[in-house]
Amino acid sequence: MPRLIVAGVLVYAQKGLMLMKCKACGAPIEAGEEKCPYCGTLTDYGEEKFKERELQKKEDERKKMLENLPAMKFVAGAFIPVLYIVTMGLYSVYWYAMRIKPLNSLGTKTKLPAWLVGIFALLYAYAVIVPSYDLTVYGISEEIAEEVYNWVIGCMIVASGWLAYITRKILQEHAAKFMDRTQAVNTIAPSNMLLFLFGAAYLQSQVNRMIKMNLFSPKI
Repeated sequence: MPRLIVAGVLVYAQKGLMLMKCKACGAPIEAGEEKCPYCGTLTDYGEEKFKERELQKKEDERKKMLENLPAMKFVAGAFIPVLYIVTMGLYSVYWYAMRIKPLNSLGTKTKLPAWLVGIFALLYAYAVIVPSYDLTVYGISEEIAEEVYNWVIGCMIVASGWLAYITRKILQEHAAKFMDRTQAVNTIAPSNMLLFLFGAAYLQSQVNRMIKMNLFSPKI
């Protein structure tokens, strides 16, 4: 008989320990319940489970985005200066021309204008080809030819800087899909000086970085 009494007490005590009160209405709730069955208020356990589900949902969304990453060309960092030297800067024109479609397919608000890339290519062609010709044969004085050439070089620098700025903005907008906007701006191509001085080379280094950060998949 005493054993039955002790067992009953233990069961009652255990059941009491498994009960908690709703913080809203004060009704008794069994441990492990996520909501109060009377008023629907989340219990402490329910709030924890809700947070866990929200974190898991965000992680699942992130993994889904990573699975559908757009592809961008990876170029070894040490190889970029060689390309510039061998092509006498033509790689810069080629870089923008070959990335119009990939960049504009990212779904960002900012787009890389093909017409600007075209103007940049024409200015580069003029700067490289025209000096090899004697324009005096066509009645153009050396002074005028030099003035036009300097004007073309100036416009080419402006076009190059403009393209670099637009491209950086596109990359940052894409990165902002995976991180805070401020973090994206401070992480992707943050240096204005490097952007202006090295343009496409600097941007390609940032693309390489974004590939390593799982913001792009490498294009083979």
